[in-house]
Amino acid sequence: MIPSERVRGTRRYWKVGVVGLSATVVGCLVVVAIPSAAAATVEAETLATSGTIYQLSDSTASGKKAVTLAATNSQVTYTADTGALNGVRIRAKATNCNGSPQMRVSLDGVAVSTVTVAATTWTDYTVPFTAAAGRHSIAVTYINDYSWFLCDRNLYVDTITDIAAPPTSSTPPSSTPPTTTPPTTTPPPTTPPTTTPPTTTPPTTTPPGTGCAAREYKARYFNNTTLAGAPVLERCEVSVGGNFGTRSPATGVRADNFGIEYSGAPDFPVTGSYTFGADTGDVGVRVWLDDALIIDKWATNTWGRFEEVRTVTAGRHRVKVAIIDAGGTAIQHFSVSQAGAGPSARSSADGRYFAGDSFWNTPVPTGVQLDSRTSRWVTMLRNSSAIREIAMNSRAWTTTLYLAPAGTPKKSIRVSNNANKTVSIPYRSNYVPSPDGDAHLAVIDQADGCLYEFQGFNAGSGSAIAHATYHAYTGSGGHVAGPAHAGGEFSYVAGMITPRDVSRGVIDHALRFAVPIGSQNFVYPGTRTDGTTADGIPQGIRMRLNPSINLDTLGLNPFQTMVAKALQTYGGYNADTSGSFSLYTQSTADGSSYAQPPVSLPKSLIDHLQFLEPTLDSVDVRLDRASDTTCAQAR
Repeated sequence: MIPSERVRGTRRYWKVGVVGLSATVVGCLVVVAIPSAAAATVEAETLATSGTIYQLSDSTASGKKAVTLAATNSQVTYTADTGALNGVRIRAKATNCNGSPQMRVSLDGVAVSTVTVAATTWTDYTVPFTAAAGRHSIAVTYINDYSWFLCDRNLYVDTITDIAAPPTSSTPPSSTPPTTTPPTTTPPPTTPPTTTPPTTTPPTTTPPGTGCAAREYKARYFNNTTLAGAPVLERCEVSVGGNFGTRSPATGVRADNFGIEYSGAPDFPVTGSYTFGADTGDVGVRVWLDDALIIDKWATNTWGRFEEVRTVTAGRHRVKVAIIDAGGTAIQHFSVSQAGAGPSARSSADGRYFAGDSFWNTPVPTGVQLDSRTSRWVTMLRNSSAIREIAMNSRAWTTTLYLAPAGTPKKSIRVSNNANKTVSIPYRSNYVPSPDGDAHLAVIDQADGCLYEFQGFNAGSGSAIAHATYHAYTGSGGHVAGPAHAGGEFSYVAGMITPRDVSRGVIDHALRFAVPIGSQNFVYPGTRTDGTTADGIPQGIRMRLNPSINLDTLGLNPFQTMVAKALQTYGGYNADTSGSFSLYTQSTADGSSYAQPPVSLPKSLIDHLQFLEPTLDSVDVRLDRASDTTCAQAR
């Protein structure tokens, strides 16, 4: 059993490194397919077991049998002599109860991934890692049992299949995983900006119109990988790519063997350096700027985080992105953004994190339009059985935060979803992560304002599953897709309620929120998504509480009223997928205390929510990036 607060946790993608391969793991859940050679499949009911395990007769299971893992720490173990492996594929399903079961996957006694199993029918979950040929033990452990008088959460396992390492020819991208989630992969090293990035010649004529609004791309979908013939669907979209997985990317489009071409003419607001980022999973991708090819990774099984920095003159420029999928998992998160500002220690008594003009720190603009899907999303939230309130994650399922004074000793942290590269951060032994399965930790180096965020942080081993670096006082709180430590790639510190907010009685920034119905698409300023819900809420979208509502009539206590006022004035950004509708405060596990106890908001407020049309293109935003050298990065 676990306390009910556990269901407020988030699940997210992980970019996983395997030599010659990159993979993407979801929150606690790996949702990637890796090319496999001769795979060996074993039936779960034939494996060694421990804990509370029952054999299950099921006509839909392989061999008509499977096993039920019915209690925390129940485990099945597969031990065999294998060839070189790039991971395993586990066929599993769930009985959901106040959240979904999670399985921890271990290789030779070392945890490599924690997978959230939400599907109630047999579904393949791919866990990438690298293992040389030899004798290996692969264990699947159920880690979060829960039950109450109306339901009982259980995990079911049918088969485990080896994913044989393909023959190596060239070394692709790098990215790896393990601890609380992913194992190891190797995505292509991101291309850091040169001292003088090449300058793009401004177009001599106005780029041709696409038939879409200035901040939109014309998306053309093909049921082939040659982008030939008439598209089966053509529409305007506000972002490029998505977490398509093994699903169809759009109505009428195949789930496999499809292509998408995005054409836009964004208005670059200033002359300067821009980052073109393509976070790629099991697809081919090409990117053009003013008809010049700048990213060319056209093999349909490409994995990696690709960045190109270019100097672009102010004005409209043609940007085209093409992706092709030949089967398996399809993931593409693309953005072109202003290169982030340099580091700086806090220079004012403002007290807020990130730049004053960050989208987190600016009120909802006047005259903003409501997204036409607002009513549908409000209904989906209201009808969700997983949502009983708007939860306030105040200890678990948020992040601890430490301000490290100048001169704090440094510690190297190994990041498993980034090819086990290390990043050096200021660290003291009393720094602890959030007390939950995500184990989030954030540290700001007060000497330069560099913010280091981790998921799956383990002080004992000096490791973490995922990591991202931000500029805490000069950045926007957004990041080019790739780190995969949070759904929308937003900083965890951005949008969280702090002790400073509560002691002042005013929250003067937008709030971070997460919902269980995230879309497979995202909108800027978000740069990726770990959502999978058809017609769900995109990560990156801004929401607000109807500003015309008189809060005094709602029976809220002072803390709830303060939060509701912030949602009316600044709104919130969808930042992650979670087991419930959640808001965040700085975790009390770091010693933080609040002048008023952080409490949840009533579910009835959902009926007063409004989702807003995006007002930002990615070129309008300064985003931190892994190729930046002004703060420490995993190298």
